[in-house]
Amino acid sequence: MPRSIGTMCRTICSPRRRGADVEGFIAVQAAATTAETAYLLALADRHERIAGVVGYLNPLADTFAEEYGRLRRHPRFAGIRIDRAIVEAYRGAPDPERLPANLALLERDGLAVDLLIGPADMPVVAGWLARLPRLKAAINHIGSPDVRRGELEPWATLVGELASFPRVYCKWSGLITAAGGADAEALAPYIGRTAELFGPSRILFGSDWPVALTAGTYRDVLQLFERLLPQAWSESERDAARGANARRFYTEAGDRS
Repeated sequence: MPRSIGTMCRTICSPRRRGADVEGFIAVQAAATTAETAYLLALADRHERIAGVVGYLNPLADTFAEEYGRLRRHPRFAGIRIDRAIVEAYRGAPDPERLPANLALLERDGLAVDLLIGPADMPVVAGWLARLPRLKAAINHIGSPDVRRGELEPWATLVGELASFPRVYCKWSGLITAAGGADAEALAPYIGRTAELFGPSRILFGSDWPVALTAGTYRDVLQLFERLLPQAWSESERDAARGANARRFYTEAGDRS
């Protein structure tokens, strides 16, 4: 990360979240390294509030199965995140079958795949999901539409295709940075579309913390999320989006032995 981004290039401590009423959270990888994943799991051993870790493993690597077998034994290992770089590498991979075969291991174990992707990546990802119907996947940052330019298409159509897979969830994360601040009006069309497609049982809250600090405070993120929750949803449905969905999605897995 460039040192010019001073907000991020410093130690971020939990006191900055005091008063936010956070019972627990999922730590999601920021670096494309297995060393960071090991570090996050070590933190989870020391801090009970880290309910799970979504780490990094390259599903195109020939070492994936071995590394995954080691990580899956950790009780807080919740899955992996795939980003646009992996989607791009898949397009030119000499052995494209390796990726779905490796993701099938997570499908078997009931572990999750976070998807840090944009509209251009969605057709490729839809092809994977069609072959892995029981794979749990979460679209990060609502699929990265261009909020600042107000563009809905092709994102709206493509995210609808991903929503047709019943085990795909949508994470309302990265919103404050996408909009350049707590702009609920700019975000409303995107939130409305995902709320309609996924419903209250498949929406996840994501703080995108500490990246969100480049556009606001942690409390700003929470308040924006509350403003965006549909009025038509019941309080129990809102509570599901606030945390119960994530608890079910990330912490319910099969046998790890």
